[in-house]
Amino acid sequence: MKKQVLLLAAILGLATLTATAQKSTKFVTGTVSYTKATDVKATYSLNPTIGYYVTDKVSVGVLGEIGKDGDAKTTNVGVFGRCDFAKVAKNCDLFSQVDITANSSTIADVKTTSTSANLGLGANYHFNKKWALTMHVADLISYESADGNSTTTIGFSGLNNPFATAKFGVAYKF
Repeated sequence: MKKQVLLLAAILGLATLTATAQKSTKFVTGTVSYTKATDVKATYSLNPTIGYYVTDKVSVGVLGEIGKDGDAKTTNVGVFGRCDFAKVAKNCDLFSQVDITANSSTIADVKTTSTSANLGLGANYHFNKKWALTMHVADLISYESADGNSTTTIGFSGLNNPFATAKFGVAYKF
């Protein structure tokens, strides 16, 4: 696991150092969700992301998550690298994203920590030069390590429709 995380970090760092930006652009994006049903505790999630384009197609940044699902509280912090690899329409482009996160969850006063690395796909639909609707589809490859145990998932494991688990948000470039 350590070798894989170090390799991903080295690739991300090398891409950042060797990239030459024609125009530096910063962006913020994120998703918010809230669910409340009768006789069930509320579930919420806040996922902010802050990034910086180092080239016209490559960006790096930080991401986070704060959430609660029943008695479980989660906090995740990480870094990501993103590559806009295809323009499928005038205002729509596809991206791939690799991220490495440190995760913490607390259930009934028992705290667990883990580290994860993910490779996923997403899309941006640009309304204008500043605003876009963003969609992150389920991860294609996921790796998680906690307490000496690790799990690797390849493909849309357990999902009949990967778009059913997509996260939608709004992006703003400045």
